[in-house]
Amino acid sequence: MVVYGFEPIGFDGELVTVEVDIRRGIPAVDIVGLADGAVREARERIRAAVRNAGFEFPLDRMLINLAPAAVRKGGASFDLSMALSILLASGQVPDPGEPVLALGELELSGCLRPVTGVLPAVAAGIRAGVGCVVVPPGNQAEARVIAGPRVYPLAHLGAAAGLAASIRRRDDAPCPATPAGPRVPAAGTEPDLSDIRGHARLRRALEVSAAGGHHLLLFGPPGAGKTMAARRLAGLLPDLDDDDAIAATKLHSLAGALPEFCGLLRRPPFRSPHHGASAEGIVGGGRSRRPGEISLAHGGVLFLDEAPEFRTDVLQALREPLEEGSITIARADRVVRFPSRFTLALACNPCPCGNLGRDTGVCLCSADEIRRYWKRLGGPLLDRIDLRVPLRPAGAAEAGALRGAGLTRGPPSRCSSRSSRSRCSTPAPMRRTSSGPATS
Repeated sequence: MVVYGFEPIGFDGELVTVEVDIRRGIPAVDIVGLADGAVREARERIRAAVRNAGFEFPLDRMLINLAPAAVRKGGASFDLSMALSILLASGQVPDPGEPVLALGELELSGCLRPVTGVLPAVAAGIRAGVGCVVVPPGNQAEARVIAGPRVYPLAHLGAAAGLAASIRRRDDAPCPATPAGPRVPAAGTEPDLSDIRGHARLRRALEVSAAGGHHLLLFGPPGAGKTMAARRLAGLLPDLDDDDAIAATKLHSLAGALPEFCGLLRRPPFRSPHHGASAEGIVGGGRSRRPGEISLAHGGVLFLDEAPEFRTDVLQALREPLEEGSITIARADRVVRFPSRFTLALACNPCPCGNLGRDTGVCLCSADEIRRYWKRLGGPLLDRIDLRVPLRPAGAAEAGALRGAGLTRGPPSRCSSRSSRSRCSTPAPMRRTSSGPATS
């Protein structure tokens, strides 16, 4: 019987075959196959977990091979696959009769912790013909999104023998328990336009952005409602279709942002990174080649508050994903690709001091300072922004008039799907002013 692990490389990842050879010699455990420190340290965790689970750890020379050997392996998700391979090779667990994909981090007591990247691992296993998956209970709902009833939860390593017998009999695994309380937002529970008073043009711009997937720029003095309005944009979007929901769930699983006992993400995500974020944190990459904020916002909204405060290279790195709907990260050893189709919402002040356009303040910024402030965004990025809305704080009269007109009762009607947004309302013609960006 073959036991598989998983190495998350890019969006799809790669299955890893875990092989164990036990031979006579000085007792030792050797792990080969370009394993990092977390994988090599697993030998001590496995040794303690096997003994505390009621099994005997083999007192022989043991070699664990993680194939293919040319792929670097990292993380603690290999704990369960290596422990099961040792128990199978030593004859303490019966052969389940078919290949098994096993993911989980072992505690010294033998209990299993949830791990990241389960949904991409299950997808890779199904493509390779591996239909049986063993995961901790916290990952069962995530794995069942694709694998269905062939996902077996294992809470403690001591139950491995009974689990192998159930797999051999092809018994259906029990359904995951529903956690107490919601873990992801449901439709209708997110903030919407009912919280906004006044700003008729802003409300219209949000509706058009949500209906057509148009990128949005909100600029005005502090207190004008830019941040509050942008945070309500995701609540106007329809639920994700099946393809986008699976892609968004896989990306959140790879990044470790998926809550325990969480299944498929149906609501569009909303991501709002701090302006001190690095380029790798926004677009993805780094040593682990993990998805960035633009990929975690796939199918939803990426909101950059105080946009000119972001690093210039970070802002300019958004240009290709906005056009292509994906990000390709090229490194010396591998090229990975992540989907990143999102609606970009930017918010900024009209000048460095923020008083330009404010009735109760005086702007002390020079023309050169204002020009340098807006130059941080860059013309190529601004050319990709369809809606540019100048804002001022709404007065009491405007807010009262809208409340009396019944415009604050709830969000606008949602389109049935993202593909239908092109048939919804389109933005008004754009005009460019002499003192700032184009406005709608």
